[in-house]
Amino acid sequence: MNNFFSRINLPVIGRWFILGTLVGIVAGIGAIVFFILLQGIGYFFIDYVIGMRLPETAGEPSLFGHTTSELKRWLFFFVPAFGGLLSGFLVFKFAPEAEGHGTDAAIEAIHTKNGYIRWHVPIIKTIASAITIGTGGSGGREGPIAQIGAGFGSFLGRVLHLTDREKRILAAAGMGAGIGAIFRSPMAGAIFAAEVMYSSSDLEYEVLLPSTITSIIAYSVFCTMFGWEPLFETPDFRFINPLELISYTLLGFLCAGFGYLYIKTFYGIHAVFKKLKISNYFKPMLGGLVTGAIGFFIPQALGGGYEQIELGMHSQLSISFLLILIIAKILTTSFSIGSGGSAGIFGPSMVIGASVGGFSGLFLGGVMPQIVTEPGAYVIVGMAGFFSGIASTPLSTIIMVSEMTGNYHLLVPAMWVSTLSFLLLRNHTIYIKQVNSRSDSPIHKGEFFLQVLQTIKVKEIMRKDPIVIREDLKFTDILNFIPTVKHNNFPVVKQDYTLVGVLQFDEIREFIFEEGLEDLVVAGEICDKDVTPVLENYTLADAIEIIGFKNIEMLPVVNNLEEKKLIGILTRRDIVYIYNREMLKQKDIKVATDF
Repeated sequence: MNNFFSRINLPVIGRWFILGTLVGIVAGIGAIVFFILLQGIGYFFIDYVIGMRLPETAGEPSLFGHTTSELKRWLFFFVPAFGGLLSGFLVFKFAPEAEGHGTDAAIEAIHTKNGYIRWHVPIIKTIASAITIGTGGSGGREGPIAQIGAGFGSFLGRVLHLTDREKRILAAAGMGAGIGAIFRSPMAGAIFAAEVMYSSSDLEYEVLLPSTITSIIAYSVFCTMFGWEPLFETPDFRFINPLELISYTLLGFLCAGFGYLYIKTFYGIHAVFKKLKISNYFKPMLGGLVTGAIGFFIPQALGGGYEQIELGMHSQLSISFLLILIIAKILTTSFSIGSGGSAGIFGPSMVIGASVGGFSGLFLGGVMPQIVTEPGAYVIVGMAGFFSGIASTPLSTIIMVSEMTGNYHLLVPAMWVSTLSFLLLRNHTIYIKQVNSRSDSPIHKGEFFLQVLQTIKVKEIMRKDPIVIREDLKFTDILNFIPTVKHNNFPVVKQDYTLVGVLQFDEIREFIFEEGLEDLVVAGEICDKDVTPVLENYTLADAIEIIGFKNIEMLPVVNNLEEKKLIGILTRRDIVYIYNREMLKQKDIKVATDF
């Protein structure tokens, strides 16, 4: 079946508005369902069963209120483990792709599978993540919601028989829609979808317009249900002292240092669980057990933990507690998700980054009180700086944190710290399925092949003194001549070097065993005259297109298309060699800039 939109002849912009609206609506509804499920499971297990009342953020009051059940602290050892068992069973039984934090799975699907995600993966991811977080596991929302949006984009692309490129774009735009909705950050969601694909500063720019549409629609659907206020209630922090960039520079180094520790701890624990000789079904349970043990002593390290961010902004947490929370949250997240549990890593990363910012703000405020007058501002900047570094997404993270807090007066320090953290951690990322740049992505390999070849002319690499065969050369002489050279394809020319055709050794094999042809057949009669010559001012992209269309190994180069005087030849092997040489040059340049 042909592409649906090509059959109805709908303009490109119109089709993206229709597709983007559909994906945005579903992503918004998916965010609503996931949020209600998350709140409901958390209400039952954390509030009712354990009896712990978690503080709420201003923008997200509890949907179900609070119970009056008595705190049973000992249940911290069992409830997260039970959640890990349920989550592990769902994931490994029905959708192993839903293991871990989820965003990596969406990134990989776009890079290597043209956005293909099995339809039931987002469903399992949603339920499993809600169970993991709702029972106390340390996880975030971006993984499941990214897979909901990307999964529907993938499904819609297959139903409408879109092109592979359109399927990829739609899946990425769906991922951005989910992020924009669940975090109430439509602009950041749109940019995140384009930025998260690469670990460098490259962007999947084709995604920007569709993801803007999907993110706006999803955000509108979600906020119609739950309100339009930012996630956090933030004091009116402002950046008014340029000297404060000194202290923010120290925060940038702290974000990078703790970010490096987080990445190494997360994947170190993940590697340990991968090697464990027990069933995958039970690994998340074991991770939940360790998480619960940590939570017994530090309950604030369990669940999403957003309430700690708001408390830190209002300077209601001590410097010693913030340092403990950083380490505890790194460990609980690593055990909850690294063990095979299902949840995102954005939420815990925000808590860790906020704690790093709060710790540095309080410490530097004591050391240089004339410069650091509002330690709570460092909580916001720390959130942006920390995640920018570990996720290689500085642009979208700066905007996301601003939208989540409703504070745009700290953009300058957030940009400063995020850039510094991103540069310091440029060789490390929490999203290991990212590739460095567009040229490294399998979906863009062909594009970059042609881009490189379009910059080089045929005359720069053609062989100017080729071995030729005269048109009157007898078949016997041809057979004697071919073994003396290394080539299998030869231009056939007249006495004055006018091109007659190309003689390919594979095509003359049929004549070898026929008797009586030795003196009757000449080169001009058996060569391929339907050959397309090229001119020396053609690009290698032009040449490789002809080689591919004709399925030949060699092209003759002529002075012009009227006289067709042979002046050289160009081979497929020459073109591939030049391409590889140019790509090695680019890699050498990248290595040099990295240092």
